Amino acid sequence: MAWQKSSQKITAIVPTYNESQRIGRILDVLTTYPKFEEVIVVDDGSTDDTEEVIKLYPVRYIKNEINQGKGHAMEMGVALSTGDIIFFADADVSGLTHEIIDDILKSVVSGDVDMFIGMRNRKIYYLHYIMIFIPLFGGERAVTKSLWQILPGYYKYRFRVEAGLNFYALYYGKGFDFKIYKGLSQVIKEKKYGLKEGLRQRWHLYSNVISAQLKLQFVDIPKSAKNKRISGLVTLQSLAGMFIGSLFFVAVYWGPRDFIYTIFADALLEEQSTPFVDFLLYLVRVVSINGLL
Repeated sequence: MAWQKSSQKITAIVPTYNESQRIGRILDVLTTYPKFEEVIVVDDGSTDDTEEVIKLYPVRYIKNEINQGKGHAMEMGVALSTGDIIFFADADVSGLTHEIIDDILKSVVSGDVDMFIGMRNRKIYYLHYIMIFIPLFGGERAVTKSLWQILPGYYKYRFRVEAGLNFYALYYGKGFDFKIYKGLSQVIKEKKYGLKEGLRQRWHLYSNVISAQLKLQFVDIPKSAKNKRISGLVTLQSLAGMFIGSLFFVAVYWGPRDFIYTIFADALLEEQSTPFVDFLLYLVRVVSINGLL
């Protein structure tokens, strides 16, 4: 590929917290990828054996004494990096290959976009084509350092960071692209931490994203785009209502249980039982028992 001749340096950064059981598999991939100038791991205050695992690999390692969140860990990694392009990877991802890394990097290295996101193989992400205001969450992304540097510090906080990067790439950079990769997977929070703690962390994630999205859409958006957004929101509200209504009728016609299994088919192939899907099926059973279906 032509982009392989680029003189730009590429740094891989892995923010991690209590991932001793999973981080080895991603470091196996990153440390053997020949185009990385360096691999930096930022340990965000882990209390398990994460540090011992990391020290088995030829990486640059830094540790926070206390947990300060994903965005801060990413910022620390970028501050230490020598690369012109940053490849971020979550510590608990599985299925990442050198070929996928090549594909994620090529559009950024060639200068076509400022960011490219590698998404997990989930059908639900195709909703982004319909509801573009939904941010794409993907820890595996290539970003120009210049894009990272124009991102305000407000968004380099915990889980605001991905929504912030998407927005600033779109409105203040060369844009971004994404692709869904078969086999790319990640352990869901409810599976990793248990249902109660996983839901608590998911709530914090969503609250971070919502606060970021509100500020992005009503404060940081360029004035010309803001005027278009006001009229667009009216149309979007109608479309969203139609879409949700369509889902409801499909679920009723198809049967709620079969509908849930179809929507989450990919997730169930990877994990035979997932807390969120189990919860939805439980609700269906409860409603059915009470004769409401």
